[in-house]
Amino acid sequence: MALLHVLAASSNGAGAAASHTPYRYFTRLGESAPCRVIFQASSSLRSFNPTRLGEERIRSLAHGFLMFCLLASYAAAVETPSSAAEEISAIIRAEIAAMPEWNDADIRIEIKGGVRRAPDESFRLGAKGLTIARRNVLAPIEVVRNGRVARSLSVSAVVHASAPAVVASRRIASGAAITEDDIGEGIIETANIGSALPRNPEELIGKIAQRSFAPGDMLPLEFFSEPVIVRRGDTVSLRLERDGIALSSSARAEENGRIGDVIRVKSVDFSSVVRARVTGESEVLIQ
Repeated sequence: MALLHVLAASSNGAGAAASHTPYRYFTRLGESAPCRVIFQASSSLRSFNPTRLGEERIRSLAHGFLMFCLLASYAAAVETPSSAAEEISAIIRAEIAAMPEWNDADIRIEIKGGVRRAPDESFRLGAKGLTIARRNVLAPIEVVRNGRVARSLSVSAVVHASAPAVVASRRIASGAAITEDDIGEGIIETANIGSALPRNPEELIGKIAQRSFAPGDMLPLEFFSEPVIVRRGDTVSLRLERDGIALSSSARAEENGRIGDVIRVKSVDFSSVVRARVTGESEVLIQ
């Protein structure tokens, strides 16, 4: 406010000049905190003699000094984009690292666009969490001031994450059952943060590839399925368990099934079709 009073005083003409000498003009300008500090630090301003300068010259110097103070105050009140981006990067990195697939990964976040905040504000992730599309993420960021959300931002970023994972050691054909010779371990940078990557070879051995892979390719779990262990026409053991009592009989599978699949089977004894869950090789359990 003191700075605004100075501008008003400088534009009031001769009447203002009569009531405010050049010395008082600079004195009032120096009442603002940032300007007062600079006045005290400047030997040239401490030693100047206002009676030796013309009124217009003093006003010109004052206006220039005022602009400097305003710019300095603005720079002090707004955080630099780089530090704000680093804080948001840390928030996104923590969310990615919390995923089991990436908890020991080397994660680098590339923020798209500039973000700013005042020194008395902080960032936090919104309740919706990250929206992930391959390596791109959209983060709902809340800007908090005095414990309340002052505004919300949508920040786009690219995630670069590399971690040890199971990879193809040789070409794998679609439909092939995975063996120990098909896989190895390597450090990979993922192209899809949302993919579940196997870290242990045991997670893939015995499973069926749903597509082909070249040597060195990463092996996302969504492209593998359990092998079919019950085939249509197979004779299976049909079990019923109720209240600690277990009954079993023979049945014929009416469709293929993997571990956990619910398939139709036909009882040999009663010629009725029931639905049962595949629990093992040639074993099903009535639901």
